[in-house]
Amino acid sequence: MSILLIGGTGFVGLNIADTLLADGIDVVIFGQVPPPAALLDRLANLPGRLVVETGDIRSTSRLDELFAQHRPDKVVHGAAITAGLDREQTAARTIMEVNLGGTIELLEAALRHRIGRVVVLGTGSVFGTHDPEGPPLDEQQDVPVPESLYGITKYAAERTALRYRDTRCLNACVARLGVTFGRYEYDTGVRDTLSVPLQLLQAAEQGREVRVRRELPDDWVYATDVADAIVRLLAVSKPQPVYHVSAGRRWSIGEWCGLLKSAFPEFSFTLVDDDAEANIGVPAPRRRPRFLIERLQADTGYRPRFDPAAAFADYLDWHRHAPR
Repeated sequence: MSILLIGGTGFVGLNIADTLLADGIDVVIFGQVPPPAALLDRLANLPGRLVVETGDIRSTSRLDELFAQHRPDKVVHGAAITAGLDREQTAARTIMEVNLGGTIELLEAALRHRIGRVVVLGTGSVFGTHDPEGPPLDEQQDVPVPESLYGITKYAAERTALRYRDTRCLNACVARLGVTFGRYEYDTGVRDTLSVPLQLLQAAEQGREVRVRRELPDDWVYATDVADAIVRLLAVSKPQPVYHVSAGRRWSIGEWCGLLKSAFPEFSFTLVDDDAEANIGVPAPRRRPRFLIERLQADTGYRPRFDPAAAFADYLDWHRHAPR
């Protein structure tokens, strides 16, 4: 079996590749540019065979070449521009062309080449503003109302994938991710803001004083757990249309900063309510209710392994020993 990871050169894709390769499954990762060589060297030491391909997801001919050459059994689609407000104002057309147009190109290629399963990676950004103290977000009942161009285009992409599922007999499902961080994260050029945990860790290492926004999203999920969930969804014979993928619990940014201070005693942090006072966490989405994950658990047996303490220990160890 071989799995094609579209957008697989980003850190979520690399975590998925790590899990698949460790299980002896062959993986092709596809993105605009290859990941850092040191990260690829780590993946190359795992049992499965890794192939790296580059190109533009908007190119019909490049996708056809990719599918014809590697003949993947299943596909994970995670290619997107995670745009902030500045990029929205200067590159709106490109964001739309990649996030929605690229998804259509991928879905059409999957149909032409008779792909057995497509898992489309979605985002919690599709929900826009919600009362953070409201009930958990349920993928079966809560209707997204995205606000950012990133959220709007990602919601359009996931609805398009489900339309192909309903009308074109494409075996597709959407995995809507909570706020993800973890191993393999690096600046790809298409994510305008690195994860808050990585920013905080870098600040702690550098001894910088941190003022972090208190009302950050707290539906964190460790990327290793995300990868486990996606691999499980690839194996489900008849998946539901949409699944939430998260830790199923709240993570306090204050607790995370406390864990950092235990590892870096000189680290100094303050939680602030005024965006103008913060030097980490702006811009970022507002805090929202946690995701329900019972549907994913019932259908796949998924159980998040990383609570904040376990994630911190693994993340710190990774960061200290990660290939550079």
